[in-house]
Amino acid sequence: MGSLNLVVPLVMWGREAPTHDISCVLLTQDVQTIITGSRDGQICVWDFEPPKLKLTPRCLLVGHTASITCLAPGGDARGTSFLVSSSENGEMCTWDLRDGRCVEVLRSANIHSSMKAYQMLNVENIRLFCVGNYPEILVYDPHTLDILFSLATRIHPDWISALHILRPPRRNDEVVLGVTTGGWVKVWTVSEREVRPREPIFEHESKMIRSLNALCLVCCSYNQRTVLIVSQDDWQIYDAGDFSQLCKVLVPPGERWMGGDFLSADRVLVWNDMGRGYIYKLPTNCIVESRVFHNKQAENDNPVKYGVVQPSTEEKLVNAPAWQFLTIPVNNGAEKLLLRGDCEGQVMLWRLADVSDNQLMQIKQVQPFKALIFTPTLNCSMMKAWAAMTPPPIGVLDQLEGEKHPPRITASLFLPLQGRLACGRDDGSIILVPATETIMLHLLHGKHHHYHNWAQPMVLRGHQGRVNCLLYPHGESPRYDMSHLVSGGIDFSINVWDMYTGNLVHRFVVQAGQILQLLVPPPTCMPRIQNCICSVSEDHSVALLSIKERKLVLLASKHLYPVSTVKWRPEHDFLIVATQDGSVYVWQMETGHLDRVLQGVTAEEVLGACDEHLASTGAGGSGSGGSDAGLANPAVHLFRGLRHRNLAAIRHAAQRGIQQVLGEQNNHQDIHDSSKMRTCPLMIQGLRTNKQDANSHVLFFDIEALIVQLLSDEYTLMSPGTLEANDLIMSSQYHRMNVLTHPASPEAAKKIAEFFGKVKDKAGEMEKKMKEKDKHGLLSRVKESAESVQNLIQNKVEQSGFRPTTLSSSKDGTGSGRVQIPRHFDVTAQTLQIGQMLMSLLHSWGLDPSLDQTCEHTLGLLRPRVPVSYGLISKSGYMSLLMPTWHPVREDDMPAINLPPDLAAELPPEMVTLEHRTQVFTGRGHWEVSPALTTHHLLALVSVANTLQDMNAATLIPEEERRRKIHIQSSKSNQNSVSNHEDEFSKQQSVIKQGWSTLTALHTVLLPDCVVASGATKYQPPMVEILARRWQDRCQEVREAAQALLKTELTRMGPEGRQKLVEMWSPHLPTHTEPLPTGPTPYTNHEPPSTPRPDQPSSKSTAGNSPVHTATNGGNAVSGNSGTNNERPMEPHPHLDEDHYDEEMDGETCRELVAQSEGRKKQATAIILLGVIGAYHGQDSAEGFGLGNLAMQTSKALAYLVLAPGSPKLPAHTPLRRAAIDLIGRGFPVWEPYLDVAKILLALLDLSAETDRLAPSMKYGLPLIPEADSCRTASNALTLIAEAKPPAFITTMAREVARFNALQQNAQSLQLNIHNTVLHRAKTEILRVMEYLIVHKRCHIMDLMVEVMDIVLHCVDPGHLKSRGLNEVFPSICGFPQVSHCPHTRRIATGAKNGSIAMYELRASKCQMIPAHGAAVTALSFSPDGKYLASYSMGENRLSFWQTSSGMFGLGASQTKCTKTFSTVPVPDIVRMNPQRLPKLVWISNKTVVHMMADGTEHRFNA
Repeated sequence: MGSLNLVVPLVMWGREAPTHDISCVLLTQDVQTIITGSRDGQICVWDFEPPKLKLTPRCLLVGHTASITCLAPGGDARGTSFLVSSSENGEMCTWDLRDGRCVEVLRSANIHSSMKAYQMLNVENIRLFCVGNYPEILVYDPHTLDILFSLATRIHPDWISALHILRPPRRNDEVVLGVTTGGWVKVWTVSEREVRPREPIFEHESKMIRSLNALCLVCCSYNQRTVLIVSQDDWQIYDAGDFSQLCKVLVPPGERWMGGDFLSADRVLVWNDMGRGYIYKLPTNCIVESRVFHNKQAENDNPVKYGVVQPSTEEKLVNAPAWQFLTIPVNNGAEKLLLRGDCEGQVMLWRLADVSDNQLMQIKQVQPFKALIFTPTLNCSMMKAWAAMTPPPIGVLDQLEGEKHPPRITASLFLPLQGRLACGRDDGSIILVPATETIMLHLLHGKHHHYHNWAQPMVLRGHQGRVNCLLYPHGESPRYDMSHLVSGGIDFSINVWDMYTGNLVHRFVVQAGQILQLLVPPPTCMPRIQNCICSVSEDHSVALLSIKERKLVLLASKHLYPVSTVKWRPEHDFLIVATQDGSVYVWQMETGHLDRVLQGVTAEEVLGACDEHLASTGAGGSGSGGSDAGLANPAVHLFRGLRHRNLAAIRHAAQRGIQQVLGEQNNHQDIHDSSKMRTCPLMIQGLRTNKQDANSHVLFFDIEALIVQLLSDEYTLMSPGTLEANDLIMSSQYHRMNVLTHPASPEAAKKIAEFFGKVKDKAGEMEKKMKEKDKHGLLSRVKESAESVQNLIQNKVEQSGFRPTTLSSSKDGTGSGRVQIPRHFDVTAQTLQIGQMLMSLLHSWGLDPSLDQTCEHTLGLLRPRVPVSYGLISKSGYMSLLMPTWHPVREDDMPAINLPPDLAAELPPEMVTLEHRTQVFTGRGHWEVSPALTTHHLLALVSVANTLQDMNAATLIPEEERRRKIHIQSSKSNQNSVSNHEDEFSKQQSVIKQGWSTLTALHTVLLPDCVVASGATKYQPPMVEILARRWQDRCQEVREAAQALLKTELTRMGPEGRQKLVEMWSPHLPTHTEPLPTGPTPYTNHEPPSTPRPDQPSSKSTAGNSPVHTATNGGNAVSGNSGTNNERPMEPHPHLDEDHYDEEMDGETCRELVAQSEGRKKQATAIILLGVIGAYHGQDSAEGFGLGNLAMQTSKALAYLVLAPGSPKLPAHTPLRRAAIDLIGRGFPVWEPYLDVAKILLALLDLSAETDRLAPSMKYGLPLIPEADSCRTASNALTLIAEAKPPAFITTMAREVARFNALQQNAQSLQLNIHNTVLHRAKTEILRVMEYLIVHKRCHIMDLMVEVMDIVLHCVDPGHLKSRGLNEVFPSICGFPQVSHCPHTRRIATGAKNGSIAMYELRASKCQMIPAHGAAVTALSFSPDGKYLASYSMGENRLSFWQTSSGMFGLGASQTKCTKTFSTVPVPDIVRMNPQRLPKLVWISNKTVVHMMADGTEHRFNA
């Protein structure tokens, strides 16, 4: 799962606790949290309550792929604590301890054996001193995981096995003690001022001692004079002054020392690998205060072992336990704690009481001598935490009756097309259950608990013993039979099942070991191999088995070591097998011959070549897929969709059909981003921390895929007319504008009539048109193939006797033989169930009782049965999964239960407690976990709620939704029939819409107050940086949800909170010292950008192998700049997104690139965040966005992103660019003083020039390709700019039009192609914006009437005004009295504010300015014959008549003269103030004009 998509994980843990073989343990300094790392790579975070001695597993951190070797605190920042972990394969991670989010990841060749966190003098953050399999001490920054400096050795360089850091009294530097594996002690002196990056600090002293492979080195904190060094065979005390040995104690037989520490100046505690610790009293020569200190040890003065730290019961540990000793300062001294974690997952804590010298004397006097036994104060494990839960945590198959001790689930496979979950168990059975129904049964209350056949399982029995692996070949490739399921077991067998009948189709037993893995060959193999599956066995063999022929094709069985990897080289017919000893075996698939065995570098190169080949063929395949996607005929898509049984493709084809009938030309590309079309909104993944564990299950709700499925279903039901009526598309408006900007042809009117006919077509006519376009008879073939597919399925179902049960068939009880299409076709119902599940689990139940009633009865939400264990996906796909044992609200803080008394009396006490915990969790506890969880869940909740509201008010109740869709279809076919039923339906829809709106309002605006009102003390607000990165998310609904939440959160913060944000993020803004790029101009030969459409993956890519182009689709693209030395560049590394590492790079290069990428990610976030604050709060001078540096810097950064030309490092269409375009539009009044407005407007026009072809409206919810999305955003930004500052927009555009006209006259001499300029290509968009301004900003238009007319006449092709009047061609502008058009003389007169008249001669394409009045011209009108023009100015109360005379025979310049002038009656001030009530001029004959007032009074004047 990539973290670029909005995904909500949820865990069903099951009845058995995960095993946790602890390899290292850490208790934080505040004694609130214990962290344990396991040998399986997981990290468990435990909540510790010292007063109650209660330890609770809180969350499991999943991501490391090898055993955890060491843990260290990463310091505190931004109100949370951090943890740094390191594993034995070189992975290092920084985790946020509040929610387990992975903040930083580093993979390097340095493997650490120990990490010490230390706060250096005059340094704000903690530093990590690390040692391991490298000959130096590396010092890391825990937040960025950068190496700050290193401590190296000159004399006998060797691995450092242990280290200790201390600060001597009265000194301002740190002393680092280290001991090498060869027994050399090294001393470094470190101060922050001496540190220089990349320059190692060498040791000051070194000495050889008698200690090899030391495990632990500790300097006594009480005197800083004695040093304890522990190796596995002995522990020794040294004098820190000259490192002379003072005493030595050997290990007891059969044990090994692991570490130790000083309890006091004369007592040491040492622990071993058997799980016990020993406390010793040091001899006199080791005590600094003693006179004999540093003398030779006396014979009778040996260390005295007076205490044993051991568990209460005897135990035998398979692996050595992990230990930590901690001294905690308390009021009256110090608390000494010893912590131990073992391979059984137990965490034990001892509180070690001080033993005085007197008590020690008494112990010694007792004969025989017996040491004190210290028993653990606390003993806890995951097993115990699970056992304490009643009822136990829920598992996927808990509904199976009659199984008190059900077999463990050992293999899981989710089948999205069927919506089923297959679970293999250790008794050999395979259970198939409907996934969504099963999950609803366990997690949600509802009617489904009363249906006897709800979530009915199918059981497949055929294996003797554990089922190891499952494979659904059709899910991997459509070439396989969709009914086949393949399973491999411990009994050496591979079974092929028919999933619909439950029959065993075939059983392969060809390998002499249990089956470990099942694979599918790539599609480029030979036809015979394409019908095979590949199995890997424990006997080191690999087999190719043909399902079609039901026989063995190849058995590769000469491998000496276990198989680690299987790869393919199809063009050479090679199967390549890598084994764990590094050998590579190359087999010929067709002949079964072992071609060669490779080792060493050659073997690695062959494996690498396979990966490269796969990547290249994958890219080629997707490229060809991309070209197919551009096919014009939707019937082809429909045919393919039916052939491959792909509903997403069928739906996609229907969408394309809609677009074509709307009037798009056949050669236009598909604007939809198809990467989500085949993605299931729900994925279920088996999870186990150890091979011996039962499977837990993680549910991944993909929010974008869910929204796409819902909207695709909705839009497919709508006719084109309905889509237009709902403002989802604006084809008719754009088409009308487009027609005006192109030369008029004699058939123009006919074409427009045809277009509107198309838009208003009913469903039947739509089919008819598709048939007319279908020249090759594809539609008839599609219908035939659809019928044949259905007949085949029905025949197959009838032969197998499979009777799928549904609720409707179970109610009538007749059990009729009516065959239904198998369940994988009912994708819509499954999508609704997934939406119902998600919304029910995320909704805040209990905060608003009336809304809860609406949710249950109207919207179809169901109340949760249990507190849900959520997860969080973070960097590199690492996950944190909350444990079912933990509740965010402690028991003491829980409010009273809200249950009816009679119901509470009937239920068992444990169920009452569960209900109580569920109520508190869903209401307030859910929002008290962490800001990141709040952010993701609010985004998911609000975006899906908005989607359902926009879907013509959809509900999640299946029966209601079915009725609603039938109504939409019936209304599509009967558009004229309006009845009482229609009124009732619309009332119901308004109620549903209101319900979704209230739910959205609660979670967008009211949630913080409601959660606090319910008793919460620590509401976690959403993280503004995550919301900022989603400001222009690929999915429109997620984008709008992020924008609403961010605006609300910024408002809630108040000025002080926003000021803190500005102070935090403004340092990350890029500083531009060079002039900005010029962008497109109207006087350059600008070719339209023909960027190829990026290839979209057919399925969701994981974080590890995500293709490069995902950076353009996610929320976190980074910005670019020309990058001089004295500025921070903004260009991303082209092959690196925020969560992607290139495994081929060496650690140093990779780290540098990741650090750069991280810096650019912060730049991008800063630009968006400050852009949003500036746009919505910047006009308030208190916000710091006045005429100052901050506004200038932000506007420059936004302008750069809009104007910079597309490049490989900064592609033309990224989410960050879209965000910049959007924010320039939203905050234009704030940014305007610092922008070159002309350049910005031209750049936006350039982007939106293709709006009529590419972009639907902003309400259209399906994801678009980046080009179309940028186009739509730019178009919207232009509208916002024009609305915010109409004068700036109009004057700038008029100036550019004038420059264009001048250029046009000289185009031939300058050899310019004028048709490629922005102003020519964007005529349609300019005209659309002008019409918007005319309608909405009338008073501004009146002041700039001449400029407006210049722009309109530039856009409208003159041919349209030859035969038709201006009021027909562009009627909106004729609503102004100061505009008049004379069709006879082909002139247009426009009155200006300065009293002049602009006379446009359309024949000659010229404009003449005539000084007419001393005040603004109020009205103009040509006489019917065109000889006279009457003008009127309200400011000077004067009416004039003008006559235009041309030269002889029409030659020479025409002259316009004033023939008469009359004074008029003064107009009252109340009329002057109202632009709607201005006087008009109306000609009643060729020589008489009427001066008409708004109140109806008339005055006649003769020319």
